Amino acid sequence: MSTATKAICAHCGTPFTPRAKESYCCHGCEYVAQVLSENDLTRFYELKGNTAVPPVGSKAFTEAEVAPLIAELKRVEANCEKPVAHTRFSLEGISCIGCVWLIEAIFQRQPGSARVRIDPRASAIEMYWQRGHFNVADFAQEIQKIGYRLTLYTEDPQANTGSRQIIHRLGLCGFFLLNTMLFTLPAYLGMGGDFFLAPLFQLLGATFATLSLITGGGYFIQRAWQAARNRVLHIDLPIAAGLLAGYIGSLLGWATGYVSLIYFDFVATFVFLMLLGRWLQEYALEKNRSHLQRQKAGPRNVTLIGGAQDGQSIPASQITAQLQYSVAPGEINPVAADPLDAQGSLSLEWINGEADPVTWPQNRTAPAGAINVGLHSLRFRAREAWDDSLLAQLLERPEDGFQERRLQTVLKYYIASVLVVAAIGSLSWLLTSGDWLKSTQVLISVLIVSCPCALGVALPMCDEFANARLRRSGLFIKSAQIWERLRQVRTVVFDKTGTLTMDIPRLLNTAAIKELDPLAAQALQQLVEHNRHPIARSLREALLAAFPKLRSDNSAALVEESIGQGVAWKDAGGNEWTLGKPDWRTAKLPAGRSEYQQAESSPLRPHTCLRQNGLLVAGFHFQEDVRDDAREAIDHIRSRQMDTAILSGDAPERVQTIATQLGIECKAQCSPRDKANWIEAHAPQQALMIGDGANDSLAFDAAICRGTPVVDKSILEASADFFFFGRSLRSLPQLFQVATSRRLTITTIFTVAVLYNISAVGICLAGHMHPLMAAILMPLSSLVTLGLAWLGLGRQTQKT
Repeated sequence: MSTATKAICAHCGTPFTPRAKESYCCHGCEYVAQVLSENDLTRFYELKGNTAVPPVGSKAFTEAEVAPLIAELKRVEANCEKPVAHTRFSLEGISCIGCVWLIEAIFQRQPGSARVRIDPRASAIEMYWQRGHFNVADFAQEIQKIGYRLTLYTEDPQANTGSRQIIHRLGLCGFFLLNTMLFTLPAYLGMGGDFFLAPLFQLLGATFATLSLITGGGYFIQRAWQAARNRVLHIDLPIAAGLLAGYIGSLLGWATGYVSLIYFDFVATFVFLMLLGRWLQEYALEKNRSHLQRQKAGPRNVTLIGGAQDGQSIPASQITAQLQYSVAPGEINPVAADPLDAQGSLSLEWINGEADPVTWPQNRTAPAGAINVGLHSLRFRAREAWDDSLLAQLLERPEDGFQERRLQTVLKYYIASVLVVAAIGSLSWLLTSGDWLKSTQVLISVLIVSCPCALGVALPMCDEFANARLRRSGLFIKSAQIWERLRQVRTVVFDKTGTLTMDIPRLLNTAAIKELDPLAAQALQQLVEHNRHPIARSLREALLAAFPKLRSDNSAALVEESIGQGVAWKDAGGNEWTLGKPDWRTAKLPAGRSEYQQAESSPLRPHTCLRQNGLLVAGFHFQEDVRDDAREAIDHIRSRQMDTAILSGDAPERVQTIATQLGIECKAQCSPRDKANWIEAHAPQQALMIGDGANDSLAFDAAICRGTPVVDKSILEASADFFFFGRSLRSLPQLFQVATSRRLTITTIFTVAVLYNISAVGICLAGHMHPLMAAILMPLSSLVTLGLAWLGLGRQTQKT
């Protein structure tokens, strides 16, 4: 794949393919960079360094939801008698130390602020302010402008619990290990059993090893037991077996005075190293997930209309048949319902993949999942309850029963081989020598030295190196099972809208924005400020990127909406400004004159026009924005002997245009069930599905592996194995390349581990394995496998 046009976004560090002389991967990054420069906040880039952070995208152009924040602030102040009040909010978008500094700096500039503490791991901010003098709405708007979102705090009981649970054990086990070695080392250095402190040292060594086994080993033993009860072979089973064998043998050796059976130092060392590897694995995945701190997607609250509960807000899950409610602009209609307004503007992007809004008449049932993209709330009467709606069914995630079959097979034969070899070796010594202690030592030493250090330490390190390489390209792994899933992929299936293309159209003639005079730019900002139409969103991003200081009066009521035609607004001088279809509210021109020629504009007919009193001010041209490097990504996938396909709910001509451009087969007008059926028929247990909306949910269930781009209305991050940011698909080939490198590295590590085990088990069977030798060989073998992991993946990470 050619890298001649590769560039790095000057704000977020995400790789992208520049168009013309671009320095930023998106309008959001360009806008935020200008805001930081104008407000003397560029130290962010020094603190961020070379760390790639998620692109800003559309977040900077989205209004902050301040009403719940204001209500929470009032509640806290009402219950606080001190001059300084405090509370905690959730904070989305934190990804590096630069983000922490930036938000703290903005908070300190707010009137009435006192101090702030940000917890990046919990995605939370604890704010202290002078009671009655702090405006939380202003603060929320300020950080929203630079890509962070402030919401009410909701603690996720499962967030970061894996690494937090392990790190506490790891710290204690590190302390126990040092003390175990401290009281064991004198015996290795020649301290005899007749030394008056020898019994005390042995007791202390045994005590700290016991504490280590209980604190850290219990983690693996409990998980191994649960897996065994479910008849599943888990990597924790051989780890637990080795730990128990070493500890039980040590107790036996201590009780009988048979020194060759005392492995207390080995137990403490092995527990610490295994915990370290497991913590690294959990921490890496949690760090990836922390880049995606988003509110739960899907329909949120609706507002009841009529009756005693008029104006009350309720969750979508409480909707019942015949209930009347309203859906705010930009929100999702939760259930199939009859419109109560004469007409409205709805987007069916979640249902059929078509992003273009549709003018919806009153006599046509609105489906569940339709998005209100008009300027005003729309009223509905529910035809069904939430539990019966198609959207509720699509959003239900079935439990993933995927198991790593190769690992299960390897573990099955590995454990069986170790047990057989240990039993035969022990029995042979017992029959030939009659020494049951020696035969027990052989049995236990085989179980100890054959513990899977490569799996327990090197594999998590390989995963971290692989994750680090992918993070640099904007792709984040969420599931540790993805590597096994990718091995089974033979077909890559794409949704179109929001996946192969961006979720809003691309403005082709950006010069038309930059050439607007201040009055026209202000009028356009007023017209698009609260407009959810995809074209309006595209114009607003381009406008604020060109004029970052533009501000509207935030009064959507002043803008008149003509459903299906456009929007209009009158300025203080009485001039009417319109933005809409080319033939809407046009002024009469002299005979024989084209308004495009008269305005010295492009002779091509624009998609959308900005007019002043009916006269053309600017014409805007749009096209569906195919993601950067999409053709190269698809060619790379095909070079790996994989099939590719587009499954889209969009119209055939739109899908075929993209498919022809990318050289890929396609199927248009697919329902959610059609997509799932196609995968089950053409690529059962072999498909990687990449989609972003509820209409891809059933296809996700049918696919073996799942990925999703992070877009404005995506809901599939929770069930995806990976997600990616930015406008480029460059990270997809990188994913397959890293998977190949990881597989080769792990194969090498396993080869070395097998050779090590053969040698170490041979020493054990010969009866020459000593606890000191085991204590040295085990960490030494771990260091060798870590070195191999770095050579195979870590060194490449530093070069990328």
